[in-house]
Amino acid sequence: MKREILDEYEKIKDKISKEEFLKQLEERKKEYDVGFIDEVDIAHMIVGEYLNQENKPLSEREYKIADIAEMEGADRNLKIIGRVLRISNIRSFINRAGKEGKVANVLLADETRKIRAVFWTPNIKLLKKFKEGDIIQIEGFQVRGGFAGRKEIHLQPRATIKVLDPEDHPNIPEYKEEITPIAEIKEEDEEVNIIARITRISRIRTFERNGREGKIASMELKDETGKITYTLWNRDTELIKNLPLKEGDAIKVLGAQTRKREGEVYLTHHGLTRIIKGDFKVPEVEEKILKIGDLHEERDVNVIGLVTKVHDKINFERADGTTGSLRSLEIMDDTGAVRVTLWHEDADLDIKKGDIIKIEGGNVEFDNYTSSYRINTNWNTRITINPEEDTGLIKVLKEYREHLKPAKISSILEMEDEGEEVDVVGRILSLRDPREFQREDGVGIFRSMELADDTGVIRP
Repeated sequence: MKREILDEYEKIKDKISKEEFLKQLEERKKEYDVGFIDEVDIAHMIVGEYLNQENKPLSEREYKIADIAEMEGADRNLKIIGRVLRISNIRSFINRAGKEGKVANVLLADETRKIRAVFWTPNIKLLKKFKEGDIIQIEGFQVRGGFAGRKEIHLQPRATIKVLDPEDHPNIPEYKEEITPIAEIKEEDEEVNIIARITRISRIRTFERNGREGKIASMELKDETGKITYTLWNRDTELIKNLPLKEGDAIKVLGAQTRKREGEVYLTHHGLTRIIKGDFKVPEVEEKILKIGDLHEERDVNVIGLVTKVHDKINFERADGTTGSLRSLEIMDDTGAVRVTLWHEDADLDIKKGDIIKIEGGNVEFDNYTSSYRINTNWNTRITINPEEDTGLIKVLKEYREHLKPAKISSILEMEDEGEEVDVVGRILSLRDPREFQREDGVGIFRSMELADDTGVIRP
């Protein structure tokens, strides 16, 4: 037995035997089955129950109603009354024993303050008893320190909830669900509610920070006033599958947090945010595919093109010592060609010459070095290789793909214009040793060979 647990038992050894204490400890460990409360915390909880009351069964205990602003201490038998302002989505986690658990947060308010109530696996079923706007009474919880030192309550496994008549509690503030149009979201560090349609969902990406792996996914949301990016982190990315969410769904988001990146406002999901699917009145999704010949400096564009060239991946080191990678492609449609730069995970996509790719959410920038436009992918971009869409453009690109096949050597020998890029397949007849040559920026190396197919021989 841990020394800390024995120290806890010493506080109540005149009230309960060690055997009974250990029995209760084991029972509580099974009831909680969560990764964030260890056995020392549970022992502390049991001790607190004995120190703050007579040893009565749970059904006979008397609870004191406490104002949210007055609650303190981790082991007082209190009951709380408050209005439900927010119910988060249920999230799953893996506890220390390797078992899956569930957790959800509920934001409560009375006339004194707001507080977060944490519902663990045994309490999840209680969420069906109430909704936003209800006034509820909770019995059976602990008061604990939460994020940034703010107090929060954690429900015990045998907690109970009762929905109360609002007329009996006229002093508790009313519930107001204000919906903010996307175009009016301009400030950082605010909580907003929106109703919008999902126009794009990125794939879930992984990243490393401080030696730990994280996940990120984003959705593009649109209402009648504008569009905005909505970001999900780590286990919240599982909501895309669990709700489930797909492009075209209309959703209500309650309590999204506003953030800014490079001067642009976006939304992020946090522990008290809730996503609700529904038949909400929002514009239908209208996908706009830009032709390459019409590209100009613009963010968040969609393009479909035929891959005509694939460059090698380049790895690089950032100023902070971390590494990244990029890879360049050249794509074309029936109006022109453009270079595409794939960053980080996108650089590892299995894209080959002759593939048709759909880029959703790329950023078009003017490249001063080449005096032309290029498309950059970003953390919010989605790339589909050989999309199954049956559009006129894709049919045209499939026809163009036939011209990308390797040329016969005889046809290359007949070409009059120089500088044309071609692919060729052949057998090496001879291979000469590498040779050096002098150039303005140093020494270069070249090597020649003879290549043959069934139509002729050429020296690359």
